[in-house]
Amino acid sequence: MAFSTLRGRPPRAKLDNNDHGTPELQFKRALGITAEPIDMCRERKLITSDQHWCSLHLRWLYTLRYGAPVITTRYADKDAQCGIQEDKNEWRSLREREYHRAIAELKRHARYEPVMRICVFNELPSFLHRPLIERGLRDPALGHELEKAHSRLTEGLDLLVNQWRPKATPAVSRAISSENLSKRSQ
Repeated sequence: MAFSTLRGRPPRAKLDNNDHGTPELQFKRALGITAEPIDMCRERKLITSDQHWCSLHLRWLYTLRYGAPVITTRYADKDAQCGIQEDKNEWRSLREREYHRAIAELKRHARYEPVMRICVFNELPSFLHRPLIERGLRDPALGHELEKAHSRLTEGLDLLVNQWRPKATPAVSRAISSENLSKRSQ
């Protein structure tokens, strides 16, 4: 019989749903206040992981080009401001070209507005709005409009996936059915 080489307490099993934030942040997460619309779409499997990545990448490119789309605090510290080096200028110009190509593609296919509203400006889309979903279950015309809004978003995100991740498997656009509408209201 040999002695164990492990010392100390045995490791505690880590839970996937364990929230290590402050009590206030845990409460806000439980209510869904901190969730962004694009994250909600991914959680409910309305968009693929590649589409989610592309939406976040588009927001990042927008932030590089125009700044954050929401109000932020800026520090007026003279030490924080530094000159941009030549290689950073080149890198930045490449990112701006990437952003402009993506925007041109979205505009060419008339998908600019729905993608920008949800991905960059965090507006809650109609197909995630609970009262509209409940009415859409009773009213086929409204249900059809919600399906169209969802398909416009996924088609726009598919354009970005094809541009930025061409080797990935083609993203499948999921049509919204009445079963999916009831799943979304949860």
